[in-house]
Amino acid sequence: MEDEKLVAWFLETGDQAAFSQIVERYQKKVFRLVCSVLGPFSEASAEEVCQEVFLKLYRKMKLFSSRSNFSTWLYRLAYNTALDWRRQNRIRISLTSSYNDKQDDQADYSGDPLNTLLDEERRILVLQAIEELPEIYRTITYLHYWLDTPLEEVAGQLGLPEGTVKSYLFRSREILRKLLEKKLTGTGRPEKGKEKTQ
Repeated sequence: MEDEKLVAWFLETGDQAAFSQIVERYQKKVFRLVCSVLGPFSEASAEEVCQEVFLKLYRKMKLFSSRSNFSTWLYRLAYNTALDWRRQNRIRISLTSSYNDKQDDQADYSGDPLNTLLDEERRILVLQAIEELPEIYRTITYLHYWLDTPLEEVAGQLGLPEGTVKSYLFRSREILRKLLEKKLTGTGRPEKGKEKTQ
């Protein structure tokens, strides 16, 4: 059954099975969208926010107008809810500890320990830089690069033209490049030929 007909049936009859079908249809995509707003390693918080999203959906379904696309309306509700949650909780993700905790479960000590450490430091720097992006850029970057979401799906979830998503991704890469250059040159490491003498 099409989304709009399913919504109309739920509003008319209050059929809980109809609402459950809507949740089942969208819960994975809503979860991915919420994760992209909250950032990496936020699965536990994302589950909490998703529950809030579908609770709001249950209460606000009557506000949905069939003149618009239901999925776009739901994704906007999810995006705003996640954004509000992030702001209210003043998320400052401890990327270093979160990343190291994740890596402990997937550790491979067969390679060069120094190279492994450098790779981890680079990844952490990239994640920290992504966290400094403007909200919409950060969300799109996480959706596409971190969660491997196709551009067409990113556009659909955020209600944006695909060309706009591509443009935002291009801009976010430019901002990230500048942020990373600043982080890498501001580490306090002495420049070549200017090492401190004892």
